[in-house]
Amino acid sequence: MDVFILGAGRPAYGTKPAALKNIALNSRAMDWQIHSFDTVTTPNNIHFLGGYHIDKVIESYPFLNFTVVADWQKKSLLHTFLSAPFGCKPIITCYSDTVFRKEVIKDITTVEADIVVGIDSIWRSRYADRTQLDIDGAETLDIPLANQAGLETVEFTGLVHFKQSVAQRLSQLDEAEAGNDLMSLIRQLESLGYSVAYFDVKGEWAEFNSPRDIAHFILGTKAETLARLEPLVQKSHIGKQVSFTTSQWYDDKASILTSVQSLFGNTQLVIRSSSKGEDNWYASNAGGFESILNVDSNCRETVTAAVDEVIASYGEGSCNNDQVLIQQQLTEVSASGVVFTCNLETGAPYYRFNFDDKTQSTESVTSGGSGDLRTVILSRGHEQHLYTVEPALSPVLSAIKELELLLGYDKLDIEFAIDTRGLVHIFQVRPVTIDHSAYDLDSNEISYQRAACEAYFTDHNLPQHNILGDKAIYANMPDWNPAEIIGTKPKTLAFSLYRQLITNDVWAMQRAEFGYRDVRPAPLINAFAGQPYVDARASLNSFIPASLSHDSANCITNAYLNILSENPHFHDKIEFDVAFTVWTPDFSDNASARLTPYKVTPAMISELELGLKDITRKALARLDNDTASIATLRQQNKDICSGNQSALNKGYALLEVCREYGTLAFSHAARAGFVATTLLNSFVATGALSEQRRSEFLKSFNTVAGDFELAKSALASGKINLPELISTYGHLRPGTYEISTQAYWEDPERYLYSAHNTSTHDSANFLFRQDELCSLKGFLDKLGSAISVEQLIAYLISAIQSRESVKFDFSKSLSLALDYIVSAGAEAGISRTDLSFFDFNDIESLKLNTLQWRSIPAIIAQRKAEYAITSSVELPSFIQSVSDFYCFERFSSLPNYITTEKAVAEVICYSATVEQDLNGKIVMITQADPGYDWLFGHGIAGLITQYGGANSHMAIRAAEIGLPAAIGVGDKLFDKISTMQRIEIDCSGQTIRKVI
Repeated sequence: MDVFILGAGRPAYGTKPAALKNIALNSRAMDWQIHSFDTVTTPNNIHFLGGYHIDKVIESYPFLNFTVVADWQKKSLLHTFLSAPFGCKPIITCYSDTVFRKEVIKDITTVEADIVVGIDSIWRSRYADRTQLDIDGAETLDIPLANQAGLETVEFTGLVHFKQSVAQRLSQLDEAEAGNDLMSLIRQLESLGYSVAYFDVKGEWAEFNSPRDIAHFILGTKAETLARLEPLVQKSHIGKQVSFTTSQWYDDKASILTSVQSLFGNTQLVIRSSSKGEDNWYASNAGGFESILNVDSNCRETVTAAVDEVIASYGEGSCNNDQVLIQQQLTEVSASGVVFTCNLETGAPYYRFNFDDKTQSTESVTSGGSGDLRTVILSRGHEQHLYTVEPALSPVLSAIKELELLLGYDKLDIEFAIDTRGLVHIFQVRPVTIDHSAYDLDSNEISYQRAACEAYFTDHNLPQHNILGDKAIYANMPDWNPAEIIGTKPKTLAFSLYRQLITNDVWAMQRAEFGYRDVRPAPLINAFAGQPYVDARASLNSFIPASLSHDSANCITNAYLNILSENPHFHDKIEFDVAFTVWTPDFSDNASARLTPYKVTPAMISELELGLKDITRKALARLDNDTASIATLRQQNKDICSGNQSALNKGYALLEVCREYGTLAFSHAARAGFVATTLLNSFVATGALSEQRRSEFLKSFNTVAGDFELAKSALASGKINLPELISTYGHLRPGTYEISTQAYWEDPERYLYSAHNTSTHDSANFLFRQDELCSLKGFLDKLGSAISVEQLIAYLISAIQSRESVKFDFSKSLSLALDYIVSAGAEAGISRTDLSFFDFNDIESLKLNTLQWRSIPAIIAQRKAEYAITSSVELPSFIQSVSDFYCFERFSSLPNYITTEKAVAEVICYSATVEQDLNGKIVMITQADPGYDWLFGHGIAGLITQYGGANSHMAIRAAEIGLPAAIGVGDKLFDKISTMQRIEIDCSGQTIRKVI
C-alpha cells in the first residue's frame, strides 16, 4: 500500500522538520516511522509530503518519494494531503511527528471499513504527568460509545487507513468542498456513502513533541523498565524487587508484606521512593524523597514503618499511583552514583558520571549529603578516554551501554553502585524527559566541533613565534578571567567586544609598558567551540620581566607551565600559586621553594628577583601617568554623545575611543590594583600586618562602588534626585559586555533604589601603628624605593580605588555604545536579543558601508545555529591534552574567601526574570561582574560567585563592606550549593556548610 506522511508545516517545537527530530541512539523520527510501516509496505511506497525545509529531509532520505508542497505556508493540512500522487493502492496516512507500534499499523489495515480512523481513548493519561496545556492542544473528536447511548471524546491520532476504492476517489475531490483537515475530509467521504470505522490504538503511539511521551513509548514506567531488564542484563546486576502503588499498599498491606518476606528471606532491605513527582518534564527531584536503608525484612512492623515514611515523604498532594520499590540492601560498596547518558541541559551526546568513591554509601549522590562527590564527563563515541581519567568507571560504562541497547534509548538517568568484587549494580533507570528541542542538533555537528578543537590544540601545542615554553595550556580563568567577565559560553557580540577592547592586544601592550616581556602579536584568548579560553602559555610569558635573559626566561616559563600542569586547580590563581609577578619581602624563600624543583637555578631566581624589584619600584610611582588618558575619554564620550551622527556611528565611535583611551588605562589600573593587593597579602604573610588590620585598612576608604551606595542612600533620603543618580551610575549593567541585559537606567526600581546603606568606611578610625609603619619602611628599604611610607600608603589606596574608578569610566563608554547599537538595531528591525549575535566586525562593516542591514538577519540566524552547538559542547575549564576534549573530571575550585566573617542564611540563586526578596539571603551569581553592585543595596547576608578571582571586583567590594563572600567556587561546588536551602559561609574557617 501507499504511505503518505504529512510533513509540510513547521514543527511544534524546535527548528528542525519533525521528521528529522533526534529520538534515540542517533536515530530520527523518520527512521522510526519507516520501521513501523515495514509490516505493510516497503520504503519505495512511502511518500513524504513536505514544505518546511524539505530539502533537508530529501538529503537525509533520498530513497523515499517526495512531493513538494510549495504553498504550504498559506494552505491547510488537508491541502498537503490532497497534493499527494494518489494511485490505485490502499493508503495509510499519518503526521510526520507521530509514531505507532508496528502492531497498530498492521491491525488498522484489517478493520472492515472503507475508512478507518486511528483514535486514542486513554489520551488524557497516555503518559505520566501529561500537561494540561498539551491536553488542551490535543486534536479531539466525539464518537459513539460502543454498545451504549452517548458520545465519547477521544484524541484523533492522525493515522487513517483508506481502502483502494477510496484512494481512487481522493484525486477527484474538490478541495474547496472537503474542508481544512483530515476529519473534515472523512466526514465529506462519509456523506458520499463510504463507511467509516474507528480503531482504538489505546496509547500505543507517541507524539515527538513531548519527551515524556517518547520515553513512555519506549520504556514504560520505572518499575516496568527494571522488571524487563532484570533477566536480560549480562554486564550488571539488577536485584529482584517488589513494587507497588500507594493505593495498593493501603488496600492490601498484608499480602505485600508476605510477598516481601517470601522473596527476600532473611536480609536487609532498602525501601526506595518512586513517586511521579520525583521526575517530571520540568525538573528532577531524584533524591528528593525518602529512601530507607538497612530495613530488617523479618520485622513486619519495621518494614511497615519504613514504607509509611517513604509514602509520607511524597506529601499531601501525592498520587495514589505513586510507587514504592523494595530491594535487597547492597553491602560492601566501593563506589556509587548516578550517570546521565546525555547532557541534562541540551541533550548533547555525553555521559555525565556523578559518583562517590569515598564513603561506601549508596545514597550520597542522590541525597546530596556528601562532600566527596566527583564528576566525570565523557563524550559519547570516545569511550577509550575514560580509561585515562577514571578506569574504575569502565565497567559502569559497559553496563550502561548494554542498557541503552536493550532499551533502544540513550537519554537515561541511571543509579548504580560498584561492589568490592567489581560487579555493577543498577538501582534505577529513568528517562531524561527534559525538552531539548531548542538544541536539536545532529551529533555529527558536535563531533565536527570537537575534531576542530583537537586540530587547533595540536597545531598550537607546537612552539609559537615570540612565545617561550614547551607546551600549551588553555583554561578559562588564568588571566583576564573570561569565565568571570563574559561567561563560559558568551554570545557573539560580548565575546568579540572583549577581544577587541582588551584581549587581542591591549592586554599585552600594558604588560610591555609595565616592564614585562612584549608577547605581541599573541592574543590572550582563543576559542574552542565558541567558548573562550586563555592561552596560559602566552599569559605566563607576559609576566616574565623583560630584563631576563632568554635562557632564564625560557626555563622559568617552563617551570610555571609544569607547576600549572601538575596543579590544574591553580588555573584561577596563577599570580598567587604559579607565577611571581610582584616583588615581596618573602620572594626569595617562596621562589626557591617553588622553582628549584623545576631546574630553575639560584642565579636565575636572583635574576628574576632583580627584574621584579625594578617593576615593583616603578609601579609605585607610575599610576597617575598610566591612567591620565581617562580625562580624554570622558571628554570624548561627551563630544560623541552630543554630536549629530547616526546611532550606529556613535556606537562605533564610543567603542574606538574606549579602546584608545579607556581599556589600556584600565589595564594599568588593574595591574596596579593587583600590585597593591599582593603587597598587602605579603605584609600579612610576613607579620607586618595582621589579617584583621588588613581588613580594617580596606574598610577605611571607599571605591566607586561605595560611593554608589552613598548616592543611593542620598536618593532615598531626597538629597539628590533620580536623574542625577542616573547621569552618574545609570550606565552600569550586569554582564558589562552583554547587550541583552538592561543597564541600570532602564530599570531604576530594581537597581537604583535601596533602603540599605552598605558603605562602612571610616577613614578617621584607621591609622597605622608605629610598628606597622616601621615594617612598611623596612619593605621600601629592601625594595630600594625612594618613596616615603606615606606615599606607599597613598599608593595602596589609590591603586585599589583606581582599579574600580577607571573600570567605571571605560565601562561607561562601552555601555553607551551598547545603548546606541540597540537603537540602531531597532531602526533596522533587529531585536535586542538578536543583536547579541552581532560581532564588532559587523558594526565596523556597517559603518564602512561594506555590509548592509538587510544582510544581518541571515548572519544572525547562522550564528544562532552555531551558538546552539557552543551551548551543547561540553569542555573542561582546563585543557592540556587532546584527551581533555573528550573526557575530563570537573575538579572543585578552591574558593576565594573574602573577610574573616561568617554568615548563616537561606541561599538563593539570583534570577533576572523572577522577582526575588534578597534581603537577609546569601545570594549566588555566576559572574563577579561589577554590574551586580546593586545587590549590595538589598541587605544580602553573603555572596557566592561561580567564577571570579581574589582580586575581582566583587572580592574587593565584599572586603570593603565586610560582607562574607566566596568568590569563584567553580562549577562543581556552585552546582552543589545551588541544591541547598540554608548554608553557612565561614570565611575564617574557609568552609561552606549545609545547615539543616
